[in-house]
Amino acid sequence: MKKLILAVVGTLLLAGSAYAEESTYYVQSNNATVRSGASFGAKVIAKVAKGQALTSTAKEGNWLKIKVDGKEGYISAYLVSSQPPLERQGVIKADETQEIAPSARRRASSFTSAAAARGLTNDENSREGDTKTDFKAVDKMESLKVTPAEVNKFKETGK
Repeated sequence: MKKLILAVVGTLLLAGSAYAEESTYYVQSNNATVRSGASFGAKVIAKVAKGQALTSTAKEGNWLKIKVDGKEGYISAYLVSSQPPLERQGVIKADETQEIAPSARRRASSFTSAAAARGLTNDENSREGDTKTDFKAVDKMESLKVTPAEVNKFKETGK
């Protein structure tokens, strides 16, 4: 009897862990791509729209394995969130008739802001298809693992 109970509990735990691996994510980017492998250098197999719900079956580093349009692929975890994107809100109401002064300061686009946050210069932050960014170098940086001891040594010695 104990063996039967253990077998049932074990089966439930295994089934529960397989189920727990699946998570729903929502695309946050206007121009997100699904790739054939967990790398920026991998072939683009699909494009997904902002707000689209995706089910992830596994995680490999900063990449989520998903299924879209009947194909399995990978999407960068930086392009998705567990919450749907917020709806865009207008700042100016329709009944306001004031013109915006031509000298009004404009904000940078989200693409430009994201590129600046990553340290890309103006010539490097072009859109997909016309990119000068070295994605192999990005993959290499993402693969590096630094231990807390190495961080402390660097803080103390600078090396």
